[in-house]
Amino acid sequence: MQVATLSEMLEEVVRQGDATGTEEDAHELRGELEGRLASVRAAVAGTGSPRVIALQRLDPPRVGGFWIPEMISIAGGEDVAGDPGLTPPNVGWGELESLRADVLLVLPDGSVQSAHAQAMEHWERIAALGATRLFAVEGSAFAEPAPRLVDGVELLGHLLHPDLVDQPGNLGYTALRAPVPRPAAGS
Repeated sequence: MQVATLSEMLEEVVRQGDATGTEEDAHELRGELEGRLASVRAAVAGTGSPRVIALQRLDPPRVGGFWIPEMISIAGGEDVAGDPGLTPPNVGWGELESLRADVLLVLPDGSVQSAHAQAMEHWERIAALGATRLFAVEGSAFAEPAPRLVDGVELLGHLLHPDLVDQPGNLGYTALRAPVPRPAAGS
Protein backbone atom coordinates (compact mmCIF):
# COMPACT_ATOMS: atom_id res chain seq x y z
CA MET A 1 0.00 0.00 0.00
CA GLN A 2 1.26 3.48 -0.85
CA VAL A 3 0.96 5.75 2.16
CA ALA A 4 -0.38 9.18 1.15
CA THR A 5 -1.75 10.66 4.39
CA LEU A 6 -0.77 10.96 8.03
CA SER A 7 -3.71 8.74 8.99
CA GLU A 8 -2.47 6.03 6.62
CA MET A 9 1.01 6.29 8.19
CA LEU A 10 -0.51 5.59 11.60
CA GLU A 11 -2.35 2.57 10.16
CA GLU A 12 0.93 1.38 8.60
CA VAL A 13 2.61 1.42 12.03
CA VAL A 14 0.04 -1.12 13.22
CA ARG A 15 0.28 -3.19 10.00
CA GLN A 16 4.05 -3.39 10.36
CA GLY A 17 3.67 -4.44 14.00
CA ASP A 18 1.23 -7.18 13.00
CA ALA A 19 3.61 -8.38 10.27
CA THR A 20 6.61 -8.52 12.61
CA GLY A 21 4.98 -9.97 15.71
CA THR A 22 5.25 -6.70 17.64
CA GLU A 23 1.54 -5.87 17.68
CA GLU A 24 1.51 -4.61 21.26
CA ASP A 25 4.47 -2.26 20.70
CA ALA A 26 2.92 -1.01 17.44
CA HIS A 27 -0.41 -0.22 19.09
CA GLU A 28 1.42 1.54 21.93
CA LEU A 29 3.45 3.61 19.45
CA ARG A 30 0.34 4.53 17.47
CA GLY A 31 -1.37 5.64 20.69
CA GLU A 32 1.64 7.77 21.64
CA LEU A 33 1.76 9.37 18.19
CA GLU A 34 -1.99 10.06 18.21
CA GLY A 35 -1.62 11.62 21.67
CA ARG A 36 1.10 13.95 20.46
CA LEU A 37 -1.03 14.99 17.47
CA ALA A 38 -3.99 15.61 19.79
CA SER A 39 -1.80 17.82 21.98
CA VAL A 40 -0.88 20.03 19.02
CA ARG A 41 -4.52 20.16 17.86
CA ALA A 42 -5.65 21.18 21.34
CA ALA A 43 -2.95 23.84 21.68
CA VAL A 44 -3.94 25.60 18.43
CA ALA A 45 -7.73 25.08 18.62
CA GLY A 46 -9.65 28.30 18.12
CA THR A 47 -6.68 30.30 16.84
CA GLY A 48 -6.37 31.95 13.47
CA SER A 49 -5.02 29.82 10.64
CA PRO A 50 -2.10 31.43 8.83
CA ARG A 51 -1.98 30.81 5.09
CA VAL A 52 1.00 28.53 4.38
CA ILE A 53 3.01 27.48 1.34
CA ALA A 54 5.35 24.54 1.86
CA LEU A 55 7.98 24.09 -0.86
CA GLN A 56 9.70 20.73 -1.17
CA ARG A 57 11.65 21.83 -4.23
CA LEU A 58 12.59 25.25 -5.56
CA ASP A 59 13.86 24.66 -9.10
CA PRO A 60 11.27 24.25 -10.47
CA PRO A 61 9.03 24.90 -7.47
CA ARG A 62 7.02 21.96 -6.11
CA VAL A 63 4.68 22.32 -3.17
CA GLY A 64 4.20 19.73 -0.46
CA GLY A 65 1.60 17.10 -1.14
CA PHE A 66 0.59 13.75 0.32
CA TRP A 67 0.69 14.19 4.12
CA ILE A 68 2.17 17.71 4.30
CA PRO A 69 -1.14 19.65 3.87
CA GLU A 70 -2.67 17.47 6.60
CA MET A 71 0.33 18.16 8.88
CA ILE A 72 -0.07 21.90 8.31
CA SER A 73 -3.79 21.68 9.11
CA ILE A 74 -3.21 19.80 12.37
CA ALA A 75 -0.60 22.42 13.31
CA GLY A 76 -3.18 25.19 12.91
CA GLY A 77 -2.40 26.44 9.42
CA GLU A 78 -4.07 26.45 6.03
CA ASP A 79 -2.02 24.99 3.19
CA VAL A 80 -3.00 27.22 0.28
CA ALA A 81 -0.97 25.34 -2.34
CA GLY A 82 -1.01 21.59 -1.64
CA ASP A 83 -3.83 19.07 -1.53
CA PRO A 84 -3.98 16.39 1.19
CA GLY A 85 -3.27 12.88 -0.02
CA LEU A 86 -2.33 13.90 -3.55
CA THR A 87 0.96 13.90 -5.43
CA PRO A 88 2.63 17.29 -5.05
CA PRO A 89 1.99 19.37 -8.15
CA ASN A 90 4.56 21.39 -10.04
CA VAL A 91 3.63 25.05 -9.89
CA GLY A 92 5.01 28.30 -11.21
CA TRP A 93 6.37 31.13 -9.10
CA GLY A 94 3.66 33.44 -10.45
CA GLU A 95 0.95 31.06 -9.33
CA LEU A 96 2.51 30.91 -5.86
CA GLU A 97 2.61 34.73 -5.66
CA SER A 98 -1.15 34.87 -6.25
CA LEU A 99 -1.81 32.71 -3.15
CA ARG A 100 -0.90 35.48 -0.66
CA ALA A 101 0.71 33.24 1.96
CA ASP A 102 1.49 34.46 5.46
CA VAL A 103 4.12 31.76 6.06
CA LEU A 104 6.55 30.12 3.65
CA LEU A 105 8.32 26.88 4.54
CA VAL A 106 11.30 25.64 2.51
CA LEU A 107 11.63 21.95 3.35
CA PRO A 108 13.53 19.98 0.74
CA ASP A 109 14.75 16.58 1.87
CA GLY A 110 17.99 17.18 3.74
CA SER A 111 19.48 19.37 6.42
CA VAL A 112 18.34 22.80 7.52
CA GLN A 113 21.64 24.15 6.16
CA SER A 114 20.85 22.72 2.72
CA ALA A 115 17.32 24.16 2.85
CA HIS A 116 18.73 27.58 3.81
CA ALA A 117 21.31 27.50 1.02
CA GLN A 118 18.65 26.59 -1.55
CA ALA A 119 16.37 29.35 -0.29
CA MET A 120 19.16 31.94 -0.61
CA GLU A 121 19.77 30.83 -4.22
CA HIS A 122 16.13 31.67 -4.98
CA TRP A 123 15.73 34.62 -2.59
CA GLU A 124 14.24 37.10 -5.10
CA ARG A 125 11.50 34.64 -6.04
CA ILE A 126 10.85 33.71 -2.40
CA ALA A 127 10.67 37.36 -1.31
CA ALA A 128 8.19 38.07 -4.13
CA LEU A 129 5.73 35.61 -2.55
CA GLY A 130 5.03 38.22 0.11
CA ALA A 131 5.00 35.95 3.16
CA THR A 132 5.94 37.73 6.39
CA ARG A 133 7.32 34.63 8.12
CA LEU A 134 9.79 32.48 6.20
CA PHE A 135 11.59 29.38 7.42
CA ALA A 136 14.11 26.85 6.15
CA VAL A 137 13.27 23.53 7.78
CA GLU A 138 14.99 20.18 8.13
CA GLY A 139 13.15 18.26 5.43
CA SER A 140 13.74 14.78 6.85
CA ALA A 141 10.67 15.13 9.10
CA PHE A 142 8.48 15.62 6.03
CA ALA A 143 10.02 13.33 3.41
CA GLU A 144 8.96 9.79 4.33
CA PRO A 145 5.72 8.34 5.73
CA ALA A 146 7.07 7.38 9.15
CA PRO A 147 6.49 8.25 12.81
CA ARG A 148 8.92 11.17 12.36
CA LEU A 149 6.07 13.00 10.60
CA VAL A 150 4.64 13.67 14.07
CA ASP A 151 7.89 15.50 14.95
CA GLY A 152 7.21 17.59 11.86
CA VAL A 153 3.67 18.42 13.02
CA GLU A 154 5.07 19.58 16.37
CA LEU A 155 7.63 21.77 14.60
CA LEU A 156 4.94 23.22 12.33
CA GLY A 157 2.79 23.95 15.37
CA HIS A 158 5.67 25.90 16.87
CA LEU A 159 6.48 27.78 13.66
CA LEU A 160 2.83 28.72 13.03
CA HIS A 161 1.90 29.39 16.68
CA PRO A 162 5.13 29.95 18.65
CA ASP A 163 3.26 31.23 21.72
CA LEU A 164 1.11 28.10 21.92
CA VAL A 165 3.35 25.18 20.90
CA ASP A 166 6.80 24.61 22.38
CA GLN A 167 9.73 24.17 20.04
CA PRO A 168 10.59 20.49 19.70
CA GLY A 169 14.25 19.83 20.40
CA ASN A 170 14.81 17.23 17.70
CA LEU A 171 14.39 19.23 14.47
CA GLY A 172 16.28 22.11 12.99
CA TYR A 173 14.93 25.23 11.37
CA THR A 174 16.03 28.78 10.76
CA ALA A 175 14.17 31.97 9.94
CA LEU A 176 14.95 33.24 6.45
CA ARG A 177 16.05 36.82 5.94
CA ALA A 178 17.22 38.77 2.94
CA PRO A 179 20.88 38.16 2.24
CA VAL A 180 23.22 40.97 3.18
CA PRO A 181 24.88 42.37 0.05
CA ARG A 182 28.64 42.00 0.03
CA PRO A 183 30.74 45.05 -0.72
CA ALA A 184 32.19 45.07 -4.20
CA ALA A 185 35.85 44.15 -4.51
CA GLY A 186 38.08 47.15 -4.08
CA SER A 187 35.47 49.16 -2.14
